Amino acid sequence: MTKIKICGIKDSGVVPILNQYLPEYVGFVFAPSAREVNVDQAIKLRQKLDRRIKTVAVLAEENSSLLESLVEKKVIQAVQTHFKISAKQIKLFQQLELEVFQVIRPGYAGLAAAKYWMYDAPQPGSGKLADWRVINSRSHSVILAGGLNPENIVQAIRQVQPQVVDVSSGVETNGSKDQMKIRKFIRSVRDADKEKNFTGK
Repeated sequence: MTKIKICGIKDSGVVPILNQYLPEYVGFVFAPSAREVNVDQAIKLRQKLDRRIKTVAVLAEENSSLLESLVEKKVIQAVQTHFKISAKQIKLFQQLELEVFQVIRPGYAGLAAAKYWMYDAPQPGSGKLADWRVINSRSHSVILAGGLNPENIVQAIRQVQPQVVDVSSGVETNGSKDQMKIRKFIRSVRDADKEKNFTGK
């Protein structure tokens, strides 16, 4: 089954639809962005989200004290690193019992210890597609991000066969998360999985 991550949540108004459709992951952005949240906002959102949904801290630079605080407050279960990391850093994250989503970029070698290698567009959150041709989901579990939306997600799953798909701007209208688009995206992923199971691919 293809797992789903809805990234950039900051409005509690979309929590009911998330709790209804249960994506596996929700991302909180702790970096300069229109989707940035602070710790207090993340705590309140986490309290409202179904406990079956794992929450991910999205970071643009290393911030160990922030991660330790978020873990202590039981706000997150994973970290997504948009910066260059080492195997030693991954071990430290894992000691905090965090899953590690390592963003892969030129010069950022994929580390086997990371739970997922994440492939995104050069500018995350821009709505532009990642380069699907360079992704090998057989060598390591991958997250496909970058420009995904309800209209192209089925083709993305067919072509890349990622373990996880990540969406942010693709389920927004005028910069805000759109409940109808979230519902359509999740349903499209589930339908693609049914097709994959039926065809055996």
